[in-house]
Amino acid sequence: MIEKIEIFFAGLSEMASGIPTLVMVPLIMILAAIGTAMIVCLLLGVVRLIFGQRAIDFIRKYTPVA
Repeated sequence: MIEKIEIFFAGLSEMASGIPTLVMVPLIMILAAIGTAMIVCLLLGVVRLIFGQRAIDFIRKYTPVA
């Protein structure tokens, strides 16, 4: 199993070496933003499931928005 994971990441590194940095950096930034948004949405869903909508309202009330 570990060997398959190593082979997978070796293949990814070979593919990434062909992509110019000018394209790769914005792509990584976009993927990181999407991943962060997904994690936040999942966490808010779990909080809503456990504590109800009042907890979400409390979080949004005391969370500064940029």
